[in-house]
Amino acid sequence: MGEVHNCLPRLTVNQLLIRDLMAAQAPCFAMGYVEDRKEKCGFIAVLPERPIPNQRNAPGHELRPLSFRHKPIQGASLGFEFYGYATYHGLVRAGNPIIQAVISTMLDTQDYFFFAINPDQTVTAFRSQFDAPDLAGLRTNQEQFGEDSCSSEQYESAAKTFTKNPDPPGNLLVPVS
Repeated sequence: MGEVHNCLPRLTVNQLLIRDLMAAQAPCFAMGYVEDRKEKCGFIAVLPERPIPNQRNAPGHELRPLSFRHKPIQGASLGFEFYGYATYHGLVRAGNPIIQAVISTMLDTQDYFFFAINPDQTVTAFRSQFDAPDLAGLRTNQEQFGEDSCSSEQYESAAKTFTKNPDPPGNLLVPVS
């Protein structure tokens, strides 16, 4: 019998986006595209303030696509729960065309990648497929928010309001674009 090799796929991402994320002040996150075996997929990358222990990443995480409304704008919140460790929230402008395109890709493929980029420069990556509840929540929010847009001031006001009382309780991640 020959040697058995465990070959991981080569993932291709936007180097500038990842560089910007790694240079940003933690905690923060980014959404974009990753290519795996010539297939485009959406990704969410998180840079926490302190490393997420590997044993917390191993079984995965829970992605909760939530809606958040702050008049006069609408924003979308994505919740990331690392079981028994921490909960993070990423607030995005719902009408952002890049975010809309990435979410559309996630919905079309029913798939996404998740990268946890720790401050010590270690990275955990895994591919996750949506189950029915996740997909339904993400689709509902995307349809609900559509092409809404807001100014920087409106977004900052919404982020301040959301930071005071995130539901469920957790840390707010700053988006990197």
